[in-house]
Amino acid sequence: MFRNAALILSLSFSAVAMAHAAEPAAPAPMKPAVKPSFDCATAKSKAKLLICGNEGLAALDMQEDTLLRRARAKAVTPDAVNAEQDLWISERDACTSAGCLTVAYRRRIRELHNWTN
Repeated sequence: MFRNAALILSLSFSAVAMAHAAEPAAPAPMKPAVKPSFDCATAKSKAKLLICGNEGLAALDMQEDTLLRRARAKAVTPDAVNAEQDLWISERDACTSAGCLTVAYRRRIRELHNWTN
């Protein structure tokens, strides 16, 4: 009787061990494929936190940043580009939703294309 109980217990432990061995390892936390142009570790504003948590917004931010750099390099008056950018940043930072940010970025990207074309 003890032998049967020991055998059943041994088989139970083996089955549990095999089940755990067959389980896939927990996936590593996903890192966003696209990161914004700023450091998310220091982001504090609602708008920046939204951008950090949304790949689409992060991609728009990178596109805007690339065009901004190009506009500054091409502009006869880079200060005008910078002044326009300062106004836009305050508008962007007033956004509290992903939809608002998407609209703001798309508009700014169109404006920057005017400086680069």
